[in-house]
Amino acid sequence: MMKPASGILAIALVLGCVGNTAPAQNEVSTDKATTTNTEKVSKTYRLTYTITESDGGKNLGTQHFSLTVNPDSKDAELKMGSRVPIESAAYNTEGPAAHTNVQYQYVDVGLNISARVHEFATGAEVYSKLEQSSVAEAKSTIGSNAPVIRQAMLQNTATLTAGKPVMLGSLDVPGSTRHLDIEVILENIK
Repeated sequence: MMKPASGILAIALVLGCVGNTAPAQNEVSTDKATTTNTEKVSKTYRLTYTITESDGGKNLGTQHFSLTVNPDSKDAELKMGSRVPIESAAYNTEGPAAHTNVQYQYVDVGLNISARVHEFATGAEVYSKLEQSSVAEAKSTIGSNAPVIRQAMLQNTATLTAGKPVMLGSLDVPGSTRHLDIEVILENIK
């Protein structure tokens, strides 16, 4: 009885070696190696925004904010500040325990920066949006619970070359004598 079993085993081994199993395994591993070597390696950039603030011609200071951006991903964002509650609706309930319910929405105040990069042979096109806002000391004319929000915004697209700073814009802050100069520099980090 040992002879038929060993004969079947020998036939199975021969068929396994002659069949398409071994070459298919080699092709798969070759394909994987080829795919890994030809995959596109995307760059990562660092954008450094420099905001110089002045008041009446006197320099108040300079701040630097850096973001890393990958052209294959969504916008990079930076938010720094507070969330201010603003009353959005009020309604009275009825019945024995009648009271007023108030609903709020929140507004981000402070500095918000978002950026996006598209690569080109001569450099990179950078979309930037910078918003700086604050709650004003002035009172709203529609009620004491409605704050006045002051806002300055710069939104543009510029073509940048790595290592060379570009002035994105200058703006005056509404309701004040303050002035902002905004510059950006692009660096390759990967």
